[in-house]
Amino acid sequence: MIAEANVINLGAQRQSPLIYSTDPLRRSPTAMMLQAQKLMANVAEDALPVATSKFVGWTFSEKPETGTAISAVRVSWPANSYTATWSAQEKRWLLSHGDSANLAASGVRLGPTTFVIQLVSITDSIYRDKVGGVTPFSETIGTGKGFILRDGLAISANWSRPTGEQGTTWKTEAGDEIKFAAGQVWIALTDKTPIFTPVAIANNEDATPPSAK
Repeated sequence: MIAEANVINLGAQRQSPLIYSTDPLRRSPTAMMLQAQKLMANVAEDALPVATSKFVGWTFSEKPETGTAISAVRVSWPANSYTATWSAQEKRWLLSHGDSANLAASGVRLGPTTFVIQLVSITDSIYRDKVGGVTPFSETIGTGKGFILRDGLAISANWSRPTGEQGTTWKTEAGDEIKFAAGQVWIALTDKTPIFTPVAIANNEDATPPSAK
């Protein structure tokens, strides 16, 4: 499949194991982490072509126009879960993997300014490992629902991606474009409705209340 695609295979079978490290904060088989700088050094040494990222259609704004104030959200899969907790001080969603803080090698807590939860159909793919484990397939072409989390708010959203050559657009239930916060954008593909921890706006110190339209 990879050989037939318009990409160059730089997978583990063709690279030195030195481009990978084991994250001590994760459990196998999700503990193997790619050392991107080492891989890109190999790419440069071999003078391989590198594609540039394409515009995906997202736009950004300073403040959202709608949303419900929340303090945290939990996103789950059969074998894993993530919790994102809003930090007003850092103005981003701080991530926890399972019950542990999700940390970079530097010790900095990982977390985006915009956290996208995209509800999709997840089925078995044609790929299996040697012990029978199945790689899931997430259907991201079509339409569906989800949530955009930014500025301490959860915005109920509809997503649309007509073809694989197009980006995914996000709109409110009323049909208005949802703009993201400047900074990192993380996307979680799941078929399970996330669990939100709401806050009372009057007593909330960690979320920005939605402005009236």
